[in-house]
Amino acid sequence: MANEFVIILGSIIAISTIVIIIILFGGYAFRLPIQVFTFAFHRLGIFRKLPGGWHAPIPRTSGITCTLNCQACELAWLGCPVGMLQQYVIYFRFPFYVFGVVLAFGTALGRAICGWLCPFGLILDTCNKVCTHRYKPSNRLRFVKYFFLGGVVLGALLTGTILWCRFICFGALLGVVPYWLTWQTVSAFWLIYHLGLFSFYFTFSYFTHGRAWCRYFCPLGAIFSLLNPFSLIKRKYDFKWCTQCDKCKEICPMGLDPTDDDLYSKLDCLKCGRCARECKSNALSVNTAFGGTFISK
Repeated sequence: MANEFVIILGSIIAISTIVIIIILFGGYAFRLPIQVFTFAFHRLGIFRKLPGGWHAPIPRTSGITCTLNCQACELAWLGCPVGMLQQYVIYFRFPFYVFGVVLAFGTALGRAICGWLCPFGLILDTCNKVCTHRYKPSNRLRFVKYFFLGGVVLGALLTGTILWCRFICFGALLGVVPYWLTWQTVSAFWLIYHLGLFSFYFTFSYFTHGRAWCRYFCPLGAIFSLLNPFSLIKRKYDFKWCTQCDKCKEICPMGLDPTDDDLYSKLDCLKCGRCARECKSNALSVNTAFGGTFISK
């Protein structure tokens, strides 16, 4: 048990350090390659049973990553914190493992995990490039994700099933398709259902904001948002250099005002660095809690 703890803690420190170093030396230019890598990494599970044939016994995993990746998605190597949290609740066990990993990553990186590492961030950022921004929901809708987080626990407790994963999760489609194509253990009904669910979230994002899932619905984002104010990665605003051009407000994928350190900014800033990159006057930057600029113009 002690050895497992040391390995897990060491892995968290190593991964967090690597991410910080990459951002520090690579800046915003490395964000897309990192997103592509994490998306591809979370899809590698589909290959793990190929030597045994497509109809080999379905494996189960016990790992956990700090990103939203279904424990069954394409026979994932590693599990999703939200899915594993429900499993612990179903068996009336306190999720020390899940809480420990999420707390450690969240304290180190905050919602930079959502902005740089989440495998679904790549899909949502792609949507963000083409979305219409026709509608702007009230900021109060941002608190829905906290109700969803409570619903994850309550739903599992009352039904004894991973209710969130089966009926609500945006990413469940990526788990359904491989099983439907290979083992045929998923019916056409569930395929159509999750295609519709995915289409709903994507359409909502298209007409509002590309990162609408992250703003309003993601329970894992809700956890990281609560840890965001304490993370080692900070956004810095120097009003002396600001020209009030408002460009940063226009390009923020989370619909925040980077010049205002209000509650929404404290909780939901992804530390993606877009505002700092676009700021012509160097009023905005992304730094560590110990100093040192990650991203600036």
